[in-house]
Amino acid sequence: MAFFKGSYYQNVRAFDPLEDGTRPVKGVRARPVPAPESVLEHPVSLGDRLDTLAQHYYAEPRDWRRLADCNADYLFVEDALYDTDSDADIQTPKLGTTVLIPRRRDGGTR
Repeated sequence: MAFFKGSYYQNVRAFDPLEDGTRPVKGVRARPVPAPESVLEHPVSLGDRLDTLAQHYYAEPRDWRRLADCNADYLFVEDALYDTDSDADIQTPKLGTTVLIPRRRDGGTR
């Protein structure tokens, strides 16, 4: 399986073959999730998404995964704004909750 240069999955290992040489699963293992140290707290306001926060703090919206790694409750870019635990038909904004902002990576690598 090929991944583009700089992908979060670029260096993830494939599954080990079975004794007969076949692979149990086509694909790669789950990527290890780092535990970046947070340096800022951002209160969620209307319109915030992880990609817009990444643009604001890192000048790169694709670095939203860095925010997701630091905030385990957020799996998708819009999870910072809406309450996914609500049973209501309409999504409820999570205004005022805190998103942890990790330090920018050194050297501009992903």
